[in-house]
Amino acid sequence: MNRMSKNKTLEDLYYSFPAQLLINHFKKNQILLALWFILFGFVTSNIGNILGIPYLFLDPEYMNQVNYKGFLIIGVAVGIFILSFHITTYILDSYRFNFLGTVARPFTKFCLNNSIIPLAFLIVYSINIVRFQFKSGFQTNTQIFLEVASFLLGVGITLFLLLFYFSSTNKDIFKELASNLDRQLKKTNINRVNVLRKLKNAKKNKYIVNHYLDFPFKFVKVEPYKNYDKEILLKVFDQNHLNAVIVEIFVIIVIIILGLFRDNSYFQIPAAASGILFFSIFIMFTGAFSYWLRGWAITALVAALVIFNFLVKYEIINSKYQAYGINYNNTPAEYSLERLNDLSNESTFKTDTDSTTLILNNWKNKFSGPEKPKMVFICVSGGGQRAAAWTTRTLQYVDSTLNGGLLDHSILMTGASGGMVGASYFRELYLRKKQGENINLYSDHAFKNITKDVLNPVIFSLVVNDIFFRFQKFNYGNYEYLKDRGYAFEEQLNTNLEHVLNKKVCDYKIPEQNALIPLIIMSPTVINDGRKLFISSQHCSYMTTSPPEEVDLNQKIKGIEFQRFYEKQDAKNLRFLSAVRMSATFPYVTPNVELPSSPAMEIMDAGIADNFGIRDAVRFLYVFREWISQNTSGVVFVCIRDSQKDSPIEKKAEASIFQKMFTPIGSLYNNWDYLQDFNNDNLIEGAYGWFNGKINVVNFEYIPKPRYWGILKEKKINPEEVEKKETAERAVLSWHLTTREKQSLQRTILENNNQESLNHLKKLLSDQK
Repeated sequence: MNRMSKNKTLEDLYYSFPAQLLINHFKKNQILLALWFILFGFVTSNIGNILGIPYLFLDPEYMNQVNYKGFLIIGVAVGIFILSFHITTYILDSYRFNFLGTVARPFTKFCLNNSIIPLAFLIVYSINIVRFQFKSGFQTNTQIFLEVASFLLGVGITLFLLLFYFSSTNKDIFKELASNLDRQLKKTNINRVNVLRKLKNAKKNKYIVNHYLDFPFKFVKVEPYKNYDKEILLKVFDQNHLNAVIVEIFVIIVIIILGLFRDNSYFQIPAAASGILFFSIFIMFTGAFSYWLRGWAITALVAALVIFNFLVKYEIINSKYQAYGINYNNTPAEYSLERLNDLSNESTFKTDTDSTTLILNNWKNKFSGPEKPKMVFICVSGGGQRAAAWTTRTLQYVDSTLNGGLLDHSILMTGASGGMVGASYFRELYLRKKQGENINLYSDHAFKNITKDVLNPVIFSLVVNDIFFRFQKFNYGNYEYLKDRGYAFEEQLNTNLEHVLNKKVCDYKIPEQNALIPLIIMSPTVINDGRKLFISSQHCSYMTTSPPEEVDLNQKIKGIEFQRFYEKQDAKNLRFLSAVRMSATFPYVTPNVELPSSPAMEIMDAGIADNFGIRDAVRFLYVFREWISQNTSGVVFVCIRDSQKDSPIEKKAEASIFQKMFTPIGSLYNNWDYLQDFNNDNLIEGAYGWFNGKINVVNFEYIPKPRYWGILKEKKINPEEVEKKETAERAVLSWHLTTREKQSLQRTILENNNQESLNHLKKLLSDQK
């Protein structure tokens, strides 16, 4: 008897409405399940760890603070996503469950029974918020409770308001419009055909359901039924239409409103909320698209993509992302080998080397003693905000310890991505100090500025603007440009750094010529042919081609000098932040910039060619090797890296068949930095042969260590566990940093390896013989 009762219970459970809906999702709605799978992966830190995506969900920043407000906004976004999931599945699948046409408020009951996955997500998300915040140790128990409560409150308010609206609206509409619907059915053949098709599908795809969950959370037995009243059928059918139309209009209105006010910091919601909103939009348009077009959905989608591609190709829709300050209205610059050869000639090479030699002389004149000074090249690595913060912190600490000696000895800064953001920021502060402003170069204030969130407005702009149509414009200099996420990136960075970098590239020409500050040469990569685009306030054609005496070597043009190439497009007025952005172009986050040439020149991150800036520094040393060997006591490459140069060899488990399939591509991506290190080491090693002077390399590496007692003892007992903790301490590659990551970046300069490097550098700069 007990066994029969148990079997009956399992049978009732299997044929309950929640269970049948879950089964239906696995059978019919794999795309929707994939989105849930991604979200579960994010909040459990199983997906997106390299890019720090889980931190956007577990430690959201809003208005430069992590508190209940950010979690409340994410709760609202999750509520919209859950409602989108309910409505889309209701539109697509409600006809499979015929009994819904016989119950009151069918949509509300459908949502209640369709909540297994959303409820599981809310529980898992809440648990992981608590675990993350508790482990971080920066929040009190009360603050953590308030954050989780705010998140759940945001979800609850959104669901309650929207469900109440739809429930009451459906109820009232059917009372008032039932007769009108009946007349429309008689008048319109299309409606009659659609209703009959729905009825036919409902009979063919009927699921067996014995019980459904009803308020207040009790199971109700499904009453047997035979025939459907036409009016009820029409109500269910029209309810599908009404829900889809209302939600789509609602979302579009929200997107338009948010997009119009996206420059307002109050509307720049956490990046995780923007991502969830994007998923919601995708779900609703997927559902509506599938519902209206049914079997034609895939064909229509392909046709839409072809039409969209045509509109973009013929510039009916503007898909270009521009750099600000230059002229896109003039005739585009000719981009050909002939023109590159014309620009990189013996005359320009001599002119530029002569002008840079004057800068070198001014640099030398800063040192009044009889000893020859050491010349320093500062080479910084890319790596998003992690690299920007690490570069700023390292320059602050080292220059402070050397009493300003680091930048005094520096002639050139090179590198990629975030590292150049940090180097540019510190150089600007150094310049302002030199010009008499009351600035503390080494205060925590500058470090706090560089670590402020940049990602929120960028992702928000992507969701509310870039994936649709960009129509908002702004003026910079003499020209007009469209607002996009590139603009959002520059403006947020400009705000974070208190507008100190809001300059043109040419504004640095005189300070650099007077050797008040080191030169900066940015070198983003030209996607068209892999060359570098050299952006500087000074003419630097010597970076692009071989010296005249080596013309017989028949080498390729190594790069393109931005100033000369785009002279007629007002290259000198390029916004400095746009130059920084081109050097720090991260795929899908900051878009590739397209420059006004024919064919159009597309620009990507400098780190593709050289993520550490060594190649450009060695090139500069090679061009001016004679002057440098005669006027200095040697050169020092100060390499500020956001990664460990000699990383331990990883232990790998036996690879699966899928891992083996992707090993060639994965290995190239994972070892890209190592390959560049090998090439850079070869360049410096070769420099020993052609440079008649001393060469030293000093590395400052971001290798964080966990801060807890007994680390040495534990490392002996369980080295693998300690290695995991060290990895957890490391800041990820992103434009958003958690509180723990910021502290890690601030204190790592105090680690033994960096202190040894600092002492070595101090000794090198004092040894000027």
